Amino acid sequence: MRSLIIVAALVAGPAQGAPVQENPAASMHDLQTYFAACVQPPQEADGTRITFYFSLKSDGAIYGRPRVVWLGYSGNRDDRKRLISGLRASFVQCLPLRLNAEMSRTIPGKVYYLQFIVGAEGETQVLLRPFGSMGDPLVDVPEPY
Repeated sequence: MRSLIIVAALVAGPAQGAPVQENPAASMHDLQTYFAACVQPPQEADGTRITFYFSLKSDGAIYGRPRVVWLGYSGNRDDRKRLISGLRASFVQCLPLRLNAEMSRTIPGKVYYLQFIVGAEGETQVLLRPFGSMGDPLVDVPEPY
């Protein structure tokens, strides 16, 4: 039951309360700030860490499907699958991104990682970086998640 609540909250959250990206993103910091406001993991996800790898097109749409490469979560396999599915859906609902001309020119074709670390008190840290910069996040989730 708890896992169904997690998925429902994750999927419903962005659709109802996703912030409007008022200005086109001009930097990675702008995108990180937007994702931090848009993807809001529920309280039940406290202590969870999840990392996505993804690429964007010049129009801000995602290229392919975001790949979950790390999930730090202590639930059973079925709960993990539901949590990943819900977080991925929440992430995708934040797309496409609005990019300024420079970001539209430089962002396509690169791989980025977006990591969410949900603290015990529900505080979420968000890290967005190009793949290979500042060290890679840990990889621990085999496909087909």
